[in-house]
Amino acid sequence: MTSILARIRANGGDVVRHEWRFALRRGRLTQEAVAWVRARWADVCREVWPLFDLWEERAAIMEFDGGLSRADAERAAYAEVAAC
Repeated sequence: MTSILARIRANGGDVVRHEWRFALRRGRLTQEAVAWVRARWADVCREVWPLFDLWEERAAIMEFDGGLSRADAERAAYAEVAAC
């Protein structure tokens, strides 16, 4: 099975990661293809950054158990996961 990222790249697009944020560069992807990718965005993030699930879990714990705002929790979780 072809990965989602490979499909995006085959159409001149790409997914760029900066810290824990991701951006889709469309390339020649149609609106329909972009919608398809967006529906699978978490899977795309996992392909691009294998630590995505660990980061997401740490951020949720820091937000709900630690009382941090979502933005602060994401930042702190990234610092923790990036140090792994």
